[in-house]
Amino acid sequence: MNNWQIPPSVLRHLDEAPTDRPVVVLLRHSVREDLAPDDVGYDLPITEIGRRLAVELGALLHGRLRTLHTSPLARCVQTAGAIAEGAGADLRIVPSRLLGDPGVFVLDGKLAWKNWQELGHEGVMQHLVTNNTALPGMAQPDQAARFLVQSMLATAADEPGIHIFVTHDLLVTATAASMLGRPLRVDDWPEFLEAAFFWRTDEGVHAAYRDYTSIQEGAFVCELSACDST
Repeated sequence: MNNWQIPPSVLRHLDEAPTDRPVVVLLRHSVREDLAPDDVGYDLPITEIGRRLAVELGALLHGRLRTLHTSPLARCVQTAGAIAEGAGADLRIVPSRLLGDPGVFVLDGKLAWKNWQELGHEGVMQHLVTNNTALPGMAQPDQAARFLVQSMLATAADEPGIHIFVTHDLLVTATAASMLGRPLRVDDWPEFLEAAFFWRTDEGVHAAYRDYTSIQEGAFVCELSACDST
């Protein structure tokens, strides 16, 4: 039996995150049951312990939580709702298909599904964190990651505080790997409720995930068809 908890790295980064600017948190959803083979689990809910942990996380965000965005899949929406409950925040939970169904890394769902059939979920994850070429039906990984971070920062605008974006392990892993500029080992892939943190300063875009941090200097403007540093 797993002794589920809020990942220590999330507690640390929440404590260390700047309070004078927006901080966007790309968060894996809370605890769910194991997926059946070849099943993405569209309707699979979070468990009762998953809901309790999300409420606990929300309580830690009381007074700091500004916006909540989520993948449309049930377990992500439920996670966002429990976080809002714990924070005592009357916030609209905004669904975004950039965060799932299909997510920013998928351009053509039917074509991309063949990658999961051929490589499996871990194989697709491994490709995204170690190879910058696009798989069939999918975006080039660095472009997609930068586009997502750019979109989250734009959504947070100039409102200091924590802005939560609930998503799936693949998006957290691939985005963190790209923004940190390092491949992430299987042991580095996110647990439930684990997150990558991003914020902007005059130095550039800061990224923090587990024990890794980086700063991408300057601003960047990115579309899924092209991404350039400026």
